[in-house]
Amino acid sequence: MLSLRARVWNWLPTFLAVAEEGSIGAASAALHVTPAAVSRTLRLLEAEIGVQLFNRVGRRLVLNARGAKLREALQGASSVVEQGLSSTLSSAFAGPLRVASLGVLTDHFVVSALLKLKAEYPGLLPEHQNAATADAARKVARGELDVAFYYEDLSVEGIRVELLCETTMSVYCGQGHPLFHEREISFTKMLEYGFSVPQIGDSGRVLDGWPVDIGRTIGMRITTLRSNLEVCRSGLLQCVLPDATAFEDLKAGKLRRITAKQLPPIQVYAARSLGGLEGGAVDGVVQEVRNNIEMFQSEFDAYVAPAP
Repeated sequence: MLSLRARVWNWLPTFLAVAEEGSIGAASAALHVTPAAVSRTLRLLEAEIGVQLFNRVGRRLVLNARGAKLREALQGASSVVEQGLSSTLSSAFAGPLRVASLGVLTDHFVVSALLKLKAEYPGLLPEHQNAATADAARKVARGELDVAFYYEDLSVEGIRVELLCETTMSVYCGQGHPLFHEREISFTKMLEYGFSVPQIGDSGRVLDGWPVDIGRTIGMRITTLRSNLEVCRSGLLQCVLPDATAFEDLKAGKLRRITAKQLPPIQVYAARSLGGLEGGAVDGVVQEVRNNIEMFQSEFDAYVAPAP
């Protein structure tokens, strides 16, 4: 059996229509029901709550003090419901979009993707944070992030991880390094000099993608790939850098790209919750990040391609 509140809830739209239209006939036209149905609903409502809401003045219904108070409450509630429906059903490119990434991804690909979406959809509120892979994956699973971008194929229960694309890495040295002015650099020659290397990732491998079966001299350890750019500029040590990070300095002649060994590309992943947002802004930022990486790779590959 329906509770009192459930029954009353069903009758309130009719009450509000009569209160705003001023008559049963006008309310019935607005609601597309018969005048008899409107009258019956009002009688049921007043009988159920034990309060008269209208004064009958001839054929007109005039709200009394209690009826006016109920109408005021319902108008406020209707406004809240309308706002909720508008938020739910309006553009999917509105409201908060919680995104995490780290280092090179953030600097070169993710923030620019968020800026593009924000320019196109002013109602969107991007919220970006830096988070390492394992931490980002856990936050996605807990619903604290809508999407996270990282380099490692790391998954936890409750999230879906998608391989987006690949971006390349190369060995670089700065102007003061002994290899900077060498005409030909063999792989053996390159290994005579030390490297600055980033941290071990959450999957257990070094984040610069150096092959695990090839030894090298470690001259420095540093937190992130992005930080290694400053080390490389110094000319003291070689570094494996994402080509996106090194590109401007390469074009300016401040770094040299050493191609004696072709390193495997970095794979970029997007992680989202299995029960999280689909479509709209989430798909939008994922696609924009993919586009940014692919556009960069095309430009970089054309720049370093051997002259015909």
